[in-house]
Formats: sequence, C-alpha cells, structure tokens
Amino acid sequence: MHNLPTPPVSEHPAWCDKQDCERRAEHRSPAMNVDTNRPEAAIVDVALTQALHPLAEPAVSMTVIEGQAAQHIALSIGQARVLRYRLANLIDAAKGGQR
Repeated sequence: MHNLPTPPVSEHPAWCDKQDCERRAEHRSPAMNVDTNRPEAAIVDVALTQALHPLAEPAVSMTVIEGQAAQHIALSIGQARVLRYRLANLIDAAKGGQR
C-alpha cells in the first residue's frame, strides 16, 4: 500500500464548494438538482467530486432518492461524457428524432 501525500485543502479545484473537504476526504461541487418543475418519482442530484490525494481524477457523483431508498453512483468523467451522448440519443428517439 502506498501512502500518497495529501495536498493542502487550500488547493481546491475551481469548481469545489470549499466547505468540509477534509471531513469528507474529497472536494465536492455544489449539488445540482435535476429538477423538471413537475412532480417526479425520484429526486436526482449531481455533483463533481475528487478525492484529496494528488493523483485523484474528478468524477461525477449522482444521488437518486426514491421514497425512503437512496442510491449513489460515481462515474468517471469519461463515463459521464458517454452517458451524456447516450441520453441525448434516447431523448431524440423518444421524441421521434434520430435513431
């Protein structure tokens, strides 16, 4: 096991909310609610996260709450990028657009 030095928390990424990073052991952007302005079965929030160690890469954190159950998933930036395109294709298909 390698012990990597932790940079000072003062070295926050530009997107970090700069609050509670040490306690959470990660940088985190403010959460963005996926709000459609109408009632939905699930509440979805997304944010950027990054562990404090110097080699850590940012990730997209998604939290889904449905009733009393909550699920959390972390996607690499690459996975999130591909997901963005897949979702766009599915939405276009649902609207009768490109296939």
